[in-house]
Amino acid sequence: MAAIYSLYIINKSGGLIFYKDYGSKGRMDTNDSLRVASLWHSMHAISQQLSPTTGCSGIELLEADTFDLHCFQSLTGNFLSDFPTRLTESCRLGLVCHRLDVR
Repeated sequence: MAAIYSLYIINKSGGLIFYKDYGSKGRMDTNDSLRVASLWHSMHAISQQLSPTTGCSGIELLEADTFDLHCFQSLTGNFLSDFPTRLTESCRLGLVCHRLDVR
């Protein structure tokens, strides 16, 4: 089993810039990955506006039974990745940076 299931990079307007599947069983076709990116961008933007606290950055973590969906918002857009549920925050960040070859 891969330590990271998939990675999406979504630009500020909601367009999918990059998608990579790292070995999950149910692979999506291109249209499905575009839909997921668009849906996540919309939910993220709506959550920023509906938050009762000022300066909210939107949804950062969505926890499910079998995976955790993490979102990191940068100046140019969102990085969205899903991981197994038992990974720690530092391990997740390290995996994303490693996959993106950020040094």
